[in-house]
Amino acid sequence: MKKFNTLFQIRWKEALGDPNCPYLYRWMIILFGFSIRLHHWIKSDDRRFFHDHSFNFISIVLKGRYKNVTPEGIFNIKAPSIWQSTATKKHYLDIPREGAWTLLFCGRPCQKWGFFVNNHKWRPLRYFHKFGIIQNRDYQ
Repeated sequence: MKKFNTLFQIRWKEALGDPNCPYLYRWMIILFGFSIRLHHWIKSDDRRFFHDHSFNFISIVLKGRYKNVTPEGIFNIKAPSIWQSTATKKHYLDIPREGAWTLLFCGRPCQKWGFFVNNHKWRPLRYFHKFGIIQNRDYQ
């Protein structure tokens, strides 16, 4: 990560999840709290519980497809398409074996994000400490 100051950052090919088997690679530019993110989805989000985000965002699906699973239903999303979400919207992404590429335009953070376990929001470090990371080599 190149960090020039607190107002501008470039993060290059961050591996998220298990370092030996990431579920997502992320490239990111942050400017004054806003961010542009390129995501290469390899595996699905953690499907055990819904999560929200710290920011509102617009997602452009560049390549591939996936299911956006919400409490309201399952939405099939495929390239090329655009969809948007608020920070408080609960969901997870179900990624097929061929993966997907997305470009996100994210607003400034407006809340802390987390996973919803029995209607209680758990912050990510506490959540993964208790439940563990499940995106191993066999997880899709």
